[in-house]
Parts: sequence; structure tokens; C-alpha cells
Amino acid sequence: MKKGDLYWALFVMCVIVSMLWLSSSDRRRYERQIRDLEVRLAQADEKVDTFVIRDTIHVAQTKVVEVDKTDYKKLLADKQLIRDLGLKVSELESENKTLLATRDTVVLNPINDSVLAYKDKWFSFSYELNTRVLDWEVRDSLTTYVSQEYKHRFLWWKWGKKGYRVTIVNHNPRSRIEYSKYIKIK
Repeated sequence: MKKGDLYWALFVMCVIVSMLWLSSSDRRRYERQIRDLEVRLAQADEKVDTFVIRDTIHVAQTKVVEVDKTDYKKLLADKQLIRDLGLKVSELESENKTLLATRDTVVLNPINDSVLAYKDKWFSFSYELNTRVLDWEVRDSLTTYVSQEYKHRFLWWKWGKKGYRVTIVNHNPRSRIEYSKYIKIK
């Protein structure tokens, strides 16, 4: 092998190594940007898509945000709440936050001269005029389903994971789901 051929081979090897190093540093930079965007998306308050089934059951749908465990631990976790529950961040698989708002107008029936009251399946209220004691209770029931979304569908065949969708069913007809955030920890 000639000396000139050896120099060309070394030059080509150096060019290939430098291209591989540059592409890997670009890849790491893009991965960091994607992680930052995922964290920002998880921190954002996103409105949910809502609809009604069976005339009174309110349903809300939102997308699942997937975040790395390290980013969740540093930026998103409510560490005090997790500690109070006796859990560790490393044990968590996902987090779901839902905000409900309950509003209704009811007619109070006087039981006697000093008590006004109302009661049904979801709400109970009583007010004693003499003692000025107000006693009320609002009950609610939520069912949460997490389903996989597929990238491709052909007839009955589905393939490729696009992400997840959270569907929350609110069984109280007076309550509305205002907000929901579901974070899946990778």
C-alpha cells in the first residue's frame, strides 16, 4: 500500500467519524428539544373535548402526554403530595388530574318553620334558620378509560402506536369536567 493511499484512507475515516459525531450531537439536541416540548405540553392547561351520551352523562376526552421519569421528577411532580401519600416518584406510572365544577338551582322545601332542605341522588342541602347551620354535600362519580390510538387502520387490522387517549365519564348530570391532564411517565 502506498503512503498516499494511507493518507487518503485516514482522511476518509476522519471525515466519517466527524460526520457520525456531528449527527449524534444533533440527535441529542433534538431529543432534548422534544423532551422540553413534552414537559411544556404537560405543564399547559389544555381544555378537554366534551360531549354528552344518554342525554345526561357528560364525557370528556383528552390526549395523554408522555414524559421521561427524570423530567417528571424535576419539573412536574407534586413532591409534597406524593410524600404525604407515602409513595415515591420512582413508583409512579402515570398522573391524572381532573377539575370538576358542579352547579345547579334547586327549590328548597321547608320541613318546618326553621329548616329548609333539598335532597336527591347527587346533592343534599339543609339550612337551619335558628342556628344558622348550613349542611350540604355534593357527590360525584368519575370513570376514566385510557385507550391506545393507532397510526394506521385497514378494515379490522390496526398497527403502529400513535399515542393514548383518556376518556372520562362523569355520572353526575349537574357536574361538568372543566379540565383534565393525564401524564404517562416513561
